[in-house]
Amino acid sequence: MKYRPLGRTGLDVFEMGFGAWGIGGRTVGTTYYGDTDDRTSLAVLDRALDCGINFFDTSSAYGNGHSEELIGQAFERKRERAIVATKAGYDAWDRPPDFSPTAEVASAEASLRRLRTDYIDLFQLPNPPQEALGVPELRDTLGRLQKDGKIRAWGVSAKSPVEAIAALAEFDVAVVQANFNMMDVRALEALLPEIERRRAGFIGRTPLCFGFLSGAISKDTVFPAGDHRLG
Repeated sequence: MKYRPLGRTGLDVFEMGFGAWGIGGRTVGTTYYGDTDDRTSLAVLDRALDCGINFFDTSSAYGNGHSEELIGQAFERKRERAIVATKAGYDAWDRPPDFSPTAEVASAEASLRRLRTDYIDLFQLPNPPQEALGVPELRDTLGRLQKDGKIRAWGVSAKSPVEAIAALAEFDVAVVQANFNMMDVRALEALLPEIERRRAGFIGRTPLCFGFLSGAISKDTVFPAGDHRLG
C-alpha cells in the first residue's frame, strides 16, 4: 500500500481516496447519482477501509448530510483508522452558500455530530469567492477551530485550477482540491508546480470524470432521473 503526506498537514493518506458524494442519495434537482441503498454503502465503506483506503471525502451537502451520517456510522468504533475530509459553506444544494464565520462554526459542529466524532481531519471550503477568503475573521475562526482540536487542517475545494492557485498565492492554504483526470488536465500546467513549490497538499477531484472514465458507462447508458450527469 502506498501512502503519502498530504502537504504539510501531518496527515498521511493512501494515494487513492473515497469520494462520498454518491452514497448521500437523493437530493433536489440534478444534484445526486441516483437512489442508493444504505446497507450497500456501509459495506463499501467498510471494504474500502479494510483494503487500506483511509481518506474519505464528503460534504455537508451530500445527501443533505446523509453521506456524513453513513461515514459516522461506519467508522465510529474505528475512527483512528480513517482520515475524514468534509466541506462547509454549502449545507444543501437548494440554499446559497454561507462562508461567514458564524456559519462555518455551525456547519463544523453539525458535521461533527453527523460524523460521530470530536474532530474533523480536513475541513474544506467549497468554491469560496476570493472576497470570502479575504475576511480576516473567517481565517481567525478556522484557526480557532484548529486550536480547539475540532479540525486538524483546513483547505479549499476550488472551482478550477485558477481559483486553487489564487488560494495558494494569496492565503497560503495548506490543501487545495481541483478537478484532475484524463479529460481535464488543466492542473498540470501551473497548479501542480505551485503546490510542490509551497509544499501544499493536493486532492485530485473527479479522477474518473464522474464515472465516464470507469469503463462502466457507454453511449447506451441511461441515467436515472435527478442524476447530475444528465445536466
